[in-house]
Amino acid sequence: MKKKEEITMINLCLSLRRCFLPYAIIWVLFVIPSCVLSVDKRHLHCSHLFKCGNQTELYYPFWTADREECGHPDFEVTCSGDFAEFSISSVKFQILEMNYESRIVRLARKDYLNNLCPQHLETALINKEVLPLYKDTEVLTFFYNCSDHPVDYISQLQCWPDDTYEESYFVRKEFPSSHEFTSSCKKTIDVAVSRSALKTAEINQSEETIKKALDKGFELTFNRDCSRCVKSKGSCGYNQQLREFVCYCINEPHKHTCGEGNLLSVGIGFACGFVGATLIIGFLFCFFFEKIEALTHPRIENFEELVPLKQYSYEEVKEITNSFAQEIGKGGFGIVYGGTIGDGLKVAVKVLKESKSNGEDFINEVASMSRTSHVHIVSLLGYCYESSKRAIIYEFVENGSLDKFISGEASSKIDLRKMYEISLGVARGLQYLHYACKTRIIHFDIKPHNVLLGKDLCPKISDFGIARLCGSKESVLLMSKTVGTIGYIAPEVFSRMYGKVSHKSDVYSYGMLVLEMIGARSRSSVSNNNNSSMYFPDWIYTDLEKKECKRLLNEEITEDEDEDFAKKMVLVGLSCIQACPSDRPSMNRVVEMMEGSLSALEAPPKSLLHLTASLMLPLSFPKEDSSVSFQV
Repeated sequence: MKKKEEITMINLCLSLRRCFLPYAIIWVLFVIPSCVLSVDKRHLHCSHLFKCGNQTELYYPFWTADREECGHPDFEVTCSGDFAEFSISSVKFQILEMNYESRIVRLARKDYLNNLCPQHLETALINKEVLPLYKDTEVLTFFYNCSDHPVDYISQLQCWPDDTYEESYFVRKEFPSSHEFTSSCKKTIDVAVSRSALKTAEINQSEETIKKALDKGFELTFNRDCSRCVKSKGSCGYNQQLREFVCYCINEPHKHTCGEGNLLSVGIGFACGFVGATLIIGFLFCFFFEKIEALTHPRIENFEELVPLKQYSYEEVKEITNSFAQEIGKGGFGIVYGGTIGDGLKVAVKVLKESKSNGEDFINEVASMSRTSHVHIVSLLGYCYESSKRAIIYEFVENGSLDKFISGEASSKIDLRKMYEISLGVARGLQYLHYACKTRIIHFDIKPHNVLLGKDLCPKISDFGIARLCGSKESVLLMSKTVGTIGYIAPEVFSRMYGKVSHKSDVYSYGMLVLEMIGARSRSSVSNNNNSSMYFPDWIYTDLEKKECKRLLNEEITEDEDEDFAKKMVLVGLSCIQACPSDRPSMNRVVEMMEGSLSALEAPPKSLLHLTASLMLPLSFPKEDSSVSFQV
């Protein structure tokens, strides 16, 4: 039966094609001749691309002396070298590429090519009404000769020698700079750069990588007027007298498009609309099965515009991973493969399994991580979103997850001081997610598996599959289901009787993580008073009262300094796992507690450590695939 239906569909498509033949004849005999009855010379002149330097496909808004009516006054180009160039003030820009089909132009500021310290510092603003920034383009701000330093910057410049100890920096536009710092600098220059190139460069933060990012140029797109004009079969130009855009049509110029104000255009539009409607109906039938596939794996509208990262095809993902040759991890989400991009940069490629959620976890992770840039957050470099094929490409973190270092089977242990530094790094990463991002991000799955350790065991928070975005001032979320990993989920996520779900839910998970890092959750016989029915914070609190921190950790502490680190982590962990969210500290306060002195810390009231028996979870729980997401 299915085979018969497919044959019927094929016959229908063939019949439709036979029906199209008469319309094609009408188009050739009547519509095309009507288009060429009257031809505007400027339409013909400006419709042709022109060559300049090694660029063979240039047109509006660029122009040369013999094409003045075809371009905007700000963009006259010179063709003396290999690249076409134009000037804004005294700053020259090179045209590296102009794509006629995608209508994207790639430029590079000439004075910043392989040079971050040009002799003459001058800001050059490109007319954004004519060439708006493309979605992959952002702005770097260079601060020269500053007596102060910014709160957050990519790197420090090594420019001219200065006996006054003034420094220079470059800062991403999204990082807020204080007025005090800005006013301390003698010169501030904004330079456009490719966001994807900059994202790659930030993994290896150096002047050379930033130079390479600037050398690749930045992308602009044509304004809407020109796009609409070209779409209506017109040629873009400029009216010098009225000082405004003009669309040269086949018969006469119009202000915006060739569909304005004449009977011939209306007739052509009617003919095109009639033929187009017929073609659309035919193609809807012929590509019926393809539409079914699209419905099965729906795409998010404007997803590429919402996510400012490079999108890879599935074939490119296969090339990056050498056809998925090296498997470096797996879980309930899918499999992680090793790979390389660019000039041998190592990456990790997470290939997601097909799910019934229409890619919600994938969208959450890409949308969340694309908004982050921090030393303690794994950097997202790109993604693949091709029908049911979905993959995420992020930086390779060489030492794997924290879990393997704190599990009982771990072959290599980490000393307490390093554990303290790792826990402080995770706290700073969460502080960044909660307070430093434009959009506050709540992770909801902080656990050892999702803390990766890079060079010198620098911790990086990963796996944003169930993360949520919310306003920067208010983080209370209305959730219809419980998400997270058993053993780390805050009480209010299980039951709203404990309070509202908010960024404080991450604080609870962080507290559980810290207590597990020092082994406090896994000790079953620490205290003589301990029994299987006791909730583990109770006997931790009891041993703290007896000043038996060494016994708490199974007498593995050998130095007083280590004991101080352990006590600090225990006190911070207990403060973070309070049942009521309002009793937990914010991540700002957690960082202060971790960085401050031990004497300033007090154990929280013991009565606040108790949870109801119905919500108690076992001390030992699955390490793999323990994430949950169910309705409540």
